[in-house]
Amino acid sequence: MALGDKVLVATDLSESADEAIRQGHVIAGEAGGKLVVCHVVHEATRYAPLFPQRLQAETETLIAVERQAANAVEQRVSAVTGRSLDAPESFEVNITTGSADAEILRVAEEVGATLIVTGSRGLTGIRRMLLGNVAERIVRYAHCPVLVVRKHEPTNRILAPTDLSERATPAVDLAAQIAQRRGGTLVVMHSLDIVPRPAFGFTVPFGGLPVIPPPEVVTQARTGAEEVLTGMLERLGAKGERRVVEGDAATSIIQMADETGTDLVVVSTHGRTGLARVALGSVAEKVVRGAHCSVLVVRSH
Repeated sequence: MALGDKVLVATDLSESADEAIRQGHVIAGEAGGKLVVCHVVHEATRYAPLFPQRLQAETETLIAVERQAANAVEQRVSAVTGRSLDAPESFEVNITTGSADAEILRVAEEVGATLIVTGSRGLTGIRRMLLGNVAERIVRYAHCPVLVVRKHEPTNRILAPTDLSERATPAVDLAAQIAQRRGGTLVVMHSLDIVPRPAFGFTVPFGGLPVIPPPEVVTQARTGAEEVLTGMLERLGAKGERRVVEGDAATSIIQMADETGTDLVVVSTHGRTGLARVALGSVAEKVVRGAHCSVLVVRSH
């Protein structure tokens, strides 16, 4: 199935969530897929167990709130995307009640979403590093790719970092498809995580010296990485720029995205199912939190 076959957009009806609606609309439109927009109504603690007489009043209130929310979402989607409210096939609105992240994940599985689109806090400075809890949990537990959006000047530059493993190849392939569909530029990159390490385990504080790889070793590693990137692009039948840098992977990816004016980073995480989903790959997590642009997280299997 294509990424845009069934796009589920999560919105809290805030202005920042409009970018998620806009990007979800574009992706669904590119694939000729279905756009589903989900809003979760927070459910306050019910008093019915202690005061059964309040059950009917609470239920009626909840129904009214959900109806108002549905109308608000319809109006918002129409205003942001231009999709017609008079055309039922244009988009679908899903209003549910409960915990935001749990409900979004439930609806995603229920409708068979091929992509979940959600906003981030979109703040600057230190606070920008704190990804909203809802978005973070969606990224960690979703069964499908998740796009965490940030408003960014469109450049059609797609950055696909890779650790050169086979498990990371599907993310590069997806990035190549997006770049080709949009007529954009694909940049594939690998970071040589070459940092000084203790010569004698934990003896640095006691006189051990850091081991710095000789220049020729670094050169060989760089050449080898470039060859692997070239081979990967050839196997995928894709065209793109190759970049090999040195340094911490997450930091290098964020810097590369900034330097190249990237408006989308496609990153792979090796988390799988069950408990493994809890541990989102550290590189992916840092990129999602720290990037200034949108980040598409693809879970490899």
